[in-house]
Amino acid sequence: GLSNESWKVSDAAGDHVVRFGKDFPFHHVSRAAEVMAAKAAHRAGFAPAVEHAARGVMVSEFLEARTWAEADMRANPGRIGRLLRDFHMKMPAEVSGPGAVFWVFHVIRDYARTLADNGSRFAADLPWLTAVAAETEAAQVPLPIVFGHHDLLPGNFLESPGGRLWLIDFEYAAFGTAMFDLAGAASNAGMDPAEARALMIAYFGHPPAD
Repeated sequence: GLSNESWKVSDAAGDHVVRFGKDFPFHHVSRAAEVMAAKAAHRAGFAPAVEHAARGVMVSEFLEARTWAEADMRANPGRIGRLLRDFHMKMPAEVSGPGAVFWVFHVIRDYARTLADNGSRFAADLPWLTAVAAETEAAQVPLPIVFGHHDLLPGNFLESPGGRLWLIDFEYAAFGTAMFDLAGAASNAGMDPAEARALMIAYFGHPPAD
């Protein structure tokens, strides 16, 4: 993975995925929160079972499934929209412990503060970048808080031979806005306007307002 290391391991009990990772406070990543979210996602029917977890390591059930690519996401905006709608609706009942929050505009402000405090060569660009983020934050349409995945890269979608879709990698999973997952899925897949519109219709059940 981009911030972890995963291995397929086989023993007498079968095949497993062993995932190594550490906390990244500057990216707001907590491995304890990731384990909690992965267990919740399994209970809700979206992810493989977590078989063992300890500091810095998580062992999960290995799925005989195909990893998606960008083309798969572009070809299936309706399936993704329905999957995300179900994920957002069902996950809050399964999560436990402190309520983690992922709010991208806070993350941007925190990144900017960290860069400024450490004398980054990009410091001169921070005021206009944070101003754009603030303008975007203010332009949002109010939506219910959901529990989102927040890292919808193609490689985090798996499809089993029977056609079932799974989600993996819950490092950034937390309460937030549905729009981040929808925007992330569309952007990470390189969806065109028609595909992004189909994604929104599948999620909301009606065409988005222009």
